[in-house]
Amino acid sequence: MQKLIYMTFSEAVKRKRQFIKDSSDFTNALYHCLIIPANAEESKKYIEDFKKSPSSFINESCKRYTKDANFKVMIIPIVEFQHNITDELVNI
Repeated sequence: MQKLIYMTFSEAVKRKRQFIKDSSDFTNALYHCLIIPANAEESKKYIEDFKKSPSSFINESCKRYTKDANFKVMIIPIVEFQHNITDELVNI
């Protein structure tokens, strides 16, 4: 079982930037790299809302969805937004 790493918001921003920097343009075109709340229920709500209007979200948007300061970075396939959320998340 993979251990999840919870981060502060600043750490999550750094990890997201590194992922984008290290990824090819092709990969970046296929996936959204998101900072999401570490809490499962909060992250599910965040992702559901994000999928409705991705362009209206910025990194700081995740702060409105959490009661604590724990975050994680996930990638979500862009083309598969209609599938089950839990099947689409990939830890990075």
